[in-house]
Amino acid sequence: MRIVLVPLDERPVSARLPGLVAAIAGAAVDGPPAEALPSVRRPGDVDLLSSWFAEAAANADGAVVSLDALGFGGLIPSRIGDEPLEQVLTRWSVLRGLDVPVHAAVVVPRSPDALDAFEEPEYWAQWGPSLHALSARLADGDRAGRADRAEGAEPVPGEVRADWLRRRLRQHALGLAAVGLAADGTISRLFVGVDDAATRSLSAVAQAELDAWTARLELRDRVVVGPGADETGAVLTARLLVDRLAGDTRPRVALACAEPDGLRRVAPYETGPVGTTARAQVEAAGGVLVDEPAAADAVLVVHAPDGSRGDWAVAAPATTDDVAACRTAELVARLLDGGAAVAVGDVAQPNGADPKLVRELAATGAVARLDGYAAWNTAGNTLGTAAAHLVTAVVARRAGVFDEAAASRLVRLRLIEDFGYMSVARAALRRELGSPVDRHDRIDDPDAASAFVAGRLGDALVSIPGLGIGPVRPEHVRFPWGRSFEIALADDSGGLP
Repeated sequence: MRIVLVPLDERPVSARLPGLVAAIAGAAVDGPPAEALPSVRRPGDVDLLSSWFAEAAANADGAVVSLDALGFGGLIPSRIGDEPLEQVLTRWSVLRGLDVPVHAAVVVPRSPDALDAFEEPEYWAQWGPSLHALSARLADGDRAGRADRAEGAEPVPGEVRADWLRRRLRQHALGLAAVGLAADGTISRLFVGVDDAATRSLSAVAQAELDAWTARLELRDRVVVGPGADETGAVLTARLLVDRLAGDTRPRVALACAEPDGLRRVAPYETGPVGTTARAQVEAAGGVLVDEPAAADAVLVVHAPDGSRGDWAVAAPATTDDVAACRTAELVARLLDGGAAVAVGDVAQPNGADPKLVRELAATGAVARLDGYAAWNTAGNTLGTAAAHLVTAVVARRAGVFDEAAASRLVRLRLIEDFGYMSVARAALRRELGSPVDRHDRIDDPDAASAFVAGRLGDALVSIPGLGIGPVRPEHVRFPWGRSFEIALADDSGGLP
């Protein structure tokens, strides 16, 4: 099976992760030429991307498309670009009339609570937290049927407020247009991802409105609206594989959590409970949810938010809940011993893995038996990645095309990045660089940073026996956006994914 991919942007989680998922079922993913992709804030070449896609899709078995990339040239360009609505819709017209199923994603934009314009319009460096607060007040006003009347709030300049709201209006119109493309059959399946949001925000309001139109049009079987963004390419790739390999016998997936109220907890950067996010991701990936693990083909274990105020990306949690980690590891072991296919979505803290859980999973030998593991960025990113791996593994085994080496490789990659880098090496690197605790940093000497990270990664991975990872060398590590937030790991015959 050959899938053509228009990735959200050039980062490995966008451009490479879908292919790693597809490889589990022996499928191949073809991406666009490098010169068509964006570079951080510089948009990709949308004309080249469109022409390449039209030609490549004609010879593919299916397509996974980021509508933000097709319309703006990437995720950040969709946040900062000035393209009018009609120009973006014209660019989307390349999707019409194709003879292959198109699985597409579009992103509801965020309003981050940070004085950081790395991924946002330049005014975010001065007005970010004020705009974040304004988003909450406007959302409350919408629900109460009144305009923003909050007292004592720092005013946002009129021109900044107007530009921000115009951009949100454009993106909301594009979200509705994407639902329309699903309604008329241009798009076979659609994932509307809500990016880094909060329960009180205009993003949550947009999510509810887009979901309401999905329900009115009776599209719930083909359109999912929920938290996520970066993982949607991998999730939609899994759904293509399920449609092709499973037909009407889609994998039955149960959710499990060691904490009694765990699935009702709300993770940072999310609009609702993690159980709701997990259900949306499983459905988007092609799974059918069932209530009991005994009735399921596979189980997605959610390591629930622990309520800590830390964030592995900028300020590591002062403490983590070791008791909860042990309970989750024990649950995973019981399910595996009972013969279940199991994936773990660790959302205890944002932007990294719970170290205690990783060490407990390694100590019990569970790591080598998992059909999916993730702990990166937001709960939506994590749960979508784990769900995509899990359902792909189930249908691939049924169809006799399961690639065990590819499946193990993806688990290794996530452990290296989500635990070894995000929860261990990144904090050391940020201390070495003197990075600010409230925003993204810049890496001025990537060679020195790569050497530093390689050493710290090697130290961290010693605590996960049996991974089969060769020595980590500086040339294995690069920084795709020139910051410490994410890394890309190079292929190597020594065993690194």
